[in-house]
Amino acid sequence: MAYKWIISDIDGCLSPEGSYGWNWENFKLLVDFFNSRKKRNGKYPVPLILCTGRPQPYVEVWAKILDLRAPLICENGAVIYYLPTNTSIFGPGITIEKIEGLRKVRRYIEMKVLPSYPDVVYQFGKEAQISLFSENPEVFGKIKEEILDFVGRLGGPELVIQPSHFYLNISLAGVNKGEAIKMVYDEVGINKMECVGIGDTLGDLPLRENVVFFACPNNAQTEVKEVADYVSPYSDMLGVLDILKLDEFKEVWGE
Repeated sequence: MAYKWIISDIDGCLSPEGSYGWNWENFKLLVDFFNSRKKRNGKYPVPLILCTGRPQPYVEVWAKILDLRAPLICENGAVIYYLPTNTSIFGPGITIEKIEGLRKVRRYIEMKVLPSYPDVVYQFGKEAQISLFSENPEVFGKIKEEILDFVGRLGGPELVIQPSHFYLNISLAGVNKGEAIKMVYDEVGINKMECVGIGDTLGDLPLRENVVFFACPNNAQTEVKEVADYVSPYSDMLGVLDILKLDEFKEVWGE
């Protein structure tokens, strides 16, 4: 199989999941790998598409570091970012009505939920998704119940609420990484049979369904490892490097 593109999550893959400083030696290895294999000609010098829950400003930094010119997926598919034009658009499935409903949910969380959970922090910078951070994610189950109760009384919008390692991601139903990937495929002119995916949490399972080969670092959740074609013995950055160096990926880099 000739793989031509890599689609990767960021947190837990290209970078560690936890809130602490990166291992810069490992990060340099990762950046050097991409730079050494950058294609000098063509519209997309680095065949990497980021597919993350992170907001656009964070993705923009990664895009500039690695010179990523393909459309990049932010907020778990709710936003698509383009480095060459420094512009963003909403992903497939987003409507003004859904955004207005999500804003009501946000106000409820800020006014009614967060005061009861001092260890939970709202993640700023998102436009079409809500994420809450806590180093004590066991509280997420109760918070999810409270949000769903409010949405039921409000009469919508329909939400998908899913925890990762330290985040509770609150997304609009029908808006996910999988649908965004299909949109990006059409723009770039590729299909799933040419693409490899890298992820580590349940939110990356739509990615699994839209690539021909799926791999994960050793820190991935058990449910992700169970559906992976390859599980690296290494974690996050080093795990991704290990994956990228598989013999199967040589054609991605023109080797």
